Amino acid sequence: MHSELRMHPRMPTKLPAEMILSENVSVDVIILNLSVGGMLVEGNDQMFHAVQAHKPAFPIEVDIYFGLQALPVRSHCRLIHTVRKRQDLYQMGFKALSMDEQSSNLIRQTLDDYTLTRAL
Repeated sequence: MHSELRMHPRMPTKLPAEMILSENVSVDVIILNLSVGGMLVEGNDQMFHAVQAHKPAFPIEVDIYFGLQALPVRSHCRLIHTVRKRQDLYQMGFKALSMDEQSSNLIRQTLDDYTLTRAL
C-alpha cells in the first residue's frame, strides 16, 4: 500500500502557468493541483524536452508563474517526479522551495476557501 507523504493539503485546479527553466527557455503548463508545499503540473512534449535539456543541472529547479485571485504568484520549485500519461502528455510533481510572502498567503487563502466550501 502506498502511504501518503504529502505534508500540506492539495486543491485540484486547472490553472494556466508558465514554467521558466532559464532566461531563454519557458513553456506553458497547466497546474493540476496546488498546495503550499508544491504542485503537480501537466504539459506536452515541449515541457518534457525542455526539462530534459536542463538535466545536467541536477537537481532541476524552475520558476513557475501563475495567477490566483487576479494576483501574480511566483514559486521557485524543484522537480520531484515525472510521469508519462500518454505519448505526448506528461505530469511533473514539484516541491516549492521558495516564494514571496504574498504568493504564499494567496495560496493559503485559496486553500482555506476551498477547504471551507468542501465542508459545506
